[in-house]
Amino acid sequence: MVPGRPRRRSLIRFAGAATLGALLPERSAGASPLSADDLARLTRGEIVKVPVDFDLPQGDYFGGISYAVVPAPLGAVAAALDDPGTYPSILPMTLEARLLSRRGVDSQVYLRQGVKLSSAAYVILVRRESQGLFRFWLDVSQPHQIEDFWGYFRVSPWGPEASLLTYAAVVRLEPGLVKLLFTEAIRGKSMDTPALVRAYVVARRTR
Repeated sequence: MVPGRPRRRSLIRFAGAATLGALLPERSAGASPLSADDLARLTRGEIVKVPVDFDLPQGDYFGGISYAVVPAPLGAVAAALDDPGTYPSILPMTLEARLLSRRGVDSQVYLRQGVKLSSAAYVILVRRESQGLFRFWLDVSQPHQIEDFWGYFRVSPWGPEASLLTYAAVVRLEPGLVKLLFTEAIRGKSMDTPALVRAYVVARRTR
């Protein structure tokens, strides 16, 4: 059994479908809630962002879902997501990322995020459920300096030589000054993740 997995499922059951419906289902370009305007923005190279907030018995969560078109095939984008060595480049404010273990489709990854004078360390479990779907959640069996964290990456074909990258994540922080002052800053940087993935993949293919 993977630590934390049953807890993620219980969270989904607790949350109302209307709240999480915009966040958790993996969506493809052909079956998405994106409007015509959103699709036009993606085609122009913009990042489409949808903030999400909800409350559960465990506490309140914030985060969002964001989309970007990456000018690379699905395999190239998925390869970047499957390598924890890329995390400092593709996950905002990541100071350190280290693969702790890998067993089949499951990886255990240590992360330290923040700025040099203030950071939080924790371990996430990453499961590659299909060629283009990566789910992640906090490994609560390991020391963690955040209360909870979970989400997914999904890569879908977007034409012959491009991919639609969807990133969704929510986090729960301990109540206090950090949460009060930095919630929107953390959310804003997190939702820029597809742009960082795109920049990394494009630079790698150029080299």
